[in-house]
Amino acid sequence: MSLNFCILASGSSGNCSVIWTEKATVLIDCGCSAKYITENLGVLSIVPQNLTAAVITHAHTDHISTSGLGFLRKNNIPVYLHEDAFEDAFRKYDRKIEECISIPLYENFKIKDIFVESFDVYHKDENVSRTFGFAFSSEINARKYKIGYVTDTGRICKKIIRNLIDSNILVLESNYNRMMLDSSFRSYDNKKWVLSDWGHLANEDAARAIAEIKMLSAGRDSLKYVFLAHISSHHNTHELALKTVKEILISKGISDIKLFTARRKQRCPVIRIR
Repeated sequence: MSLNFCILASGSSGNCSVIWTEKATVLIDCGCSAKYITENLGVLSIVPQNLTAAVITHAHTDHISTSGLGFLRKNNIPVYLHEDAFEDAFRKYDRKIEECISIPLYENFKIKDIFVESFDVYHKDENVSRTFGFAFSSEINARKYKIGYVTDTGRICKKIIRNLIDSNILVLESNYNRMMLDSSFRSYDNKKWVLSDWGHLANEDAARAIAEIKMLSAGRDSLKYVFLAHISSHHNTHELALKTVKEILISKGISDIKLFTARRKQRCPVIRIR
């Protein structure tokens, strides 16, 4: 038995990940094109029609695109979507979202042998009223393993930290470098939103959150793998995000985390927990 995880894409141009066990295969967001999702699942030997479900964090286009929505409809994939996120998606896609097999997203639910806990995070604007983070867990040889997943949030609070403690794999937004954001071509209003509690997370804030989660975790192999996600192409770089996070973690005496950066149009390494 194993718990497997792969980020297919991460960034403002599209987000999609997949978790699979022997009994269930779950897509997290579908903000990429149907072709991209299908091709990358194929490399993992996953047939779209065999997907058990999709879980959607929120209704921004980079998390549920027109093409991604078509992918869900075409393959009859049940979609877990909170009613607020459904309303956001309905305003954008109208009847197309109703053609999906929509399942209400509750705080805790189960998809075969994958237990899912959802929690509010800080990310909204005029198009999106609510965004969720997730903790996915499954038992392997009578031991629980956990994947923490937060790709969009303007800040980290104690409740988010609590939900991510003891994650074996953690996906956390590391969106911007402040100096690059200040000097970018983005409008003042956009920069103001990114910097707000409802926008995105800076490299330093991501690093401090990772350190706190690590120090509060008691489980064996906690935060063994950490993926820095949703890295901006305009006000950050993969090298800078890694450097900033590594330096802050080392300053706190943490050196046993395998750090990765999630790419826009390139699969991350598959993590298999056996």
